[in-house]
Amino acid sequence: MTSSTVATGGAVSERVEETAQRHPSLVTAARFGWVAKGVVYGMVGVLAVPIAIEGLQSNGARDNGSQASQLGAVTEIARSSWGSIVLWIVAVGLALYVIWRLITVLLPADSSAKAWLTRGGYLISAVTYALLAWTALSFAMDARNANGKKTEDARVEKFTRDVMDVSFGRWLVGAIGLVVIGVGLYFVIKGIRASFRDELEPAGLGPVSHDTIVVLGRVGWIGRGVVMGLVGWFLVRAAVEFRPAEAKGFDGSLREVTDMAIGPFIVAVAAVGLIMYGLFCVISAPRQRLKGAD
Repeated sequence: MTSSTVATGGAVSERVEETAQRHPSLVTAARFGWVAKGVVYGMVGVLAVPIAIEGLQSNGARDNGSQASQLGAVTEIARSSWGSIVLWIVAVGLALYVIWRLITVLLPADSSAKAWLTRGGYLISAVTYALLAWTALSFAMDARNANGKKTEDARVEKFTRDVMDVSFGRWLVGAIGLVVIGVGLYFVIKGIRASFRDELEPAGLGPVSHDTIVVLGRVGWIGRGVVMGLVGWFLVRAAVEFRPAEAKGFDGSLREVTDMAIGPFIVAVAAVGLIMYGLFCVISAPRQRLKGAD
């Protein structure tokens, strides 16, 4: 790394720090979004546990009516007695998280390829959670009909079928699958290297030590990576076999993989990882800091 690059990175960090200091209330509000995100991922992990147990006890997991996915987590919240109230809170929290991610896209950063890729990742994250926030909001306004919504697997299959109907659609689905697998590998590497530490304040509120938070983050990011890798794999398989029904979301991927000999153990690892990631988001929320794509 050249001295000019170091100087640029230092200047970017200083400008980001100044932005955070000028808008402390915005940063505080956005951190609440990390809590909402953690609640959703934690529930996805909890919903994945029965899939792993059923896979260990029998040849594959049955569909028990609960989806181990972000959509499934929102649906389970809607089913609870305080569903509407909690969904409003989650929707607002996710909206704040979207604001957080959009701010990180707009923050000053250098012009390297890595910075632009990071910005692209932040933007995709913002769009993804904006859609999930809208889903939570729609469920909150009509929680009684939440069970009638399409499952995540149905949405993925419809998307895959629609794409395959156009020219080069099969290749596009395969390319998307490879990208999703790449994202999964990135998450695993991020967990192993604990590079997310750069996004955390060294000290913050709460009794949990920084080292414990890092451990939760390592396990959590690896768990997310495993699930993303599975989703990508089934997209690629759908493209290779030219069968849209092979495409799966979170829940379908976890259930499908239980048919493999070591499948239930893979699902168990993913479930624990997602629960740990949820805890990581909730506990680390007060320590999350604005960070430009440098």
